[in-house]
Amino acid sequence: MVGVDEALERILAVEPLPPESVGLAGARGRTLRETVTADRDLPPFDRSKLDGYAVRRAALREGPVRLPIVGEIPAGTVPDFAIGPREAAAIMTGAPTPAGADCVVKVEDTTRDGDFMEWPAPGRPDAIPGPGYGVSPRASEVRQGTTLLEPGVRLSSAAVGLLATVGHVQIRVGRLPKVAVLSTGDELTHPRAQRLRPGQIRDANSHLLAARCRALGLPTKRLGHVVDEPLRLASEIARGLRGDVLIVSGGVSMGRFDLVEPALEDQGMRMHFAAVAIRPGKPFVFGTAPDGGPPIVFGLPGNPVSAFTTFEVLARPALDRLQGRRDPRRPRVPVRLAAPITNRGPRRAFLPARVWTGPDGELVAMPVRSAGSADIGAVALANALLVAPENAGTVAVGETLCCQPFGDSPDPGPGWHDPRA
Repeated sequence: MVGVDEALERILAVEPLPPESVGLAGARGRTLRETVTADRDLPPFDRSKLDGYAVRRAALREGPVRLPIVGEIPAGTVPDFAIGPREAAAIMTGAPTPAGADCVVKVEDTTRDGDFMEWPAPGRPDAIPGPGYGVSPRASEVRQGTTLLEPGVRLSSAAVGLLATVGHVQIRVGRLPKVAVLSTGDELTHPRAQRLRPGQIRDANSHLLAARCRALGLPTKRLGHVVDEPLRLASEIARGLRGDVLIVSGGVSMGRFDLVEPALEDQGMRMHFAAVAIRPGKPFVFGTAPDGGPPIVFGLPGNPVSAFTTFEVLARPALDRLQGRRDPRRPRVPVRLAAPITNRGPRRAFLPARVWTGPDGELVAMPVRSAGSADIGAVALANALLVAPENAGTVAVGETLCCQPFGDSPDPGPGWHDPRA
């Protein structure tokens, strides 16, 4: 059995998939695999920050003043005139400022009388604007050639806008891993089944894990469930290994019918470890192709909470790593406990919790009552996992722990209650 940190280190040793090129419409959420630089100065000219009048500050020292308007400068046009000592030009936000002007006064601080601008308007401030007021100088944001985005970052909506700004319309990104999801166990039946035999349960895991992968934007094939029969299991595993990642739940412990690990080895997969010091979810298999690369496989425990937890903590970072994410480890944030939790064992515990922002701005976590690793209702109500260190004992109300947010979960809120209570 390996520790959580060691397991994650071994998992993240897999090499990223080759990059591919996408357009701007497909870039959001993808992992950048190239350096993006500014193709020109930003802004590329002295630019007005506001609607108003471009003037020389010196002309305002005699205020109130009445200045002739010698031109208008809409955004997208280049002025072909200069501003004289006692002249003004109407200018729109984003337009280039004309030569001779050293500030822009707000339109609401002025009045217009035909072809004249009067400053200040009645009741408006008469303080002379400072040098450069209302103007963004050329290259005040970035200079041509400046690095804007580095490889390994996840492209946000704003980053897509930045790419468009610098004319970067074909972007090299990490290829999305193709994922297959399979549940195993003689006890499983389809969720539509209404008359279950004694001992049967509906297959939740393949739907849970496939939904989780799809929420991450990954092309996902749900293979459904298969019985604990070697030939049928081998056939389904072979199907799953045609992609980049196979996620199998169930059949990875040490029982007589836990056949997943031998079946994977028969397919030529190299097993790296089969148990992790994590609670819930100690049985956990990680395997790769013989060269250490894709396809890779995760064998998760059969209980839904264990499957979900080990996916979030150990498998999900690997899916980011395959895309080339610079730091694929899941973020963790400090939270203040609203109820005590206990972890007396030598395994690190990840407990379902509801997290929200308290009145003092701190994050508050309420552990969700759970009856154990089969209680899928607990994680369905949670939006984060509380991380309880090994042998932590009892952690009291008001103390601080870290939590790992899901990012795809119920909305937080201080008025939350457990509907099962």
